[in-house]
Amino acid sequence: MKTAIRPGPATAIAAVVAAAIAAMTAVSAEAADLRLTLRTQGAGGSIAIAVYGNAADFRASRNPVMSRIIPAPGGATTVTLTGLPPGRYAVGAFHDADSNGELTLWPIGLPKEAYGFSRDARGRFGPPAFDAAAFDLPVAGTQQAITLR
Repeated sequence: MKTAIRPGPATAIAAVVAAAIAAMTAVSAEAADLRLTLRTQGAGGSIAIAVYGNAADFRASRNPVMSRIIPAPGGATTVTLTGLPPGRYAVGAFHDADSNGELTLWPIGLPKEAYGFSRDARGRFGPPAFDAAAFDLPVAGTQQAITLR
């Protein structure tokens, strides 16, 4: 004689957990594209790009949610960053003309290489505030133009 297995509390909990995991996977599967047009006067070296998702990391130039290094042919360069979750971001970029992997500074601490931020935001003594450079990235994607000066 076969015994029928009846769903009990453990089965119901497992079903709820499975549904929650499926919902989280569906949300995280949403990804947007960010198209950047970077303008610089110099050619050669590379352009380093960092995308930040919060003010603290943006201000400290740490923990970017995405980063890329692309060739710097001079003039306008376009790159599309794919797979970013929709949200609010700020971008910082610099022209690594001497290819040393970092923003080269003058002895007094001012940048020697061209740099810029999303929304072409500028700061007085350092990077601009996150809110000045931040933009919304919807599921449909967006674009930003950055002039490196």
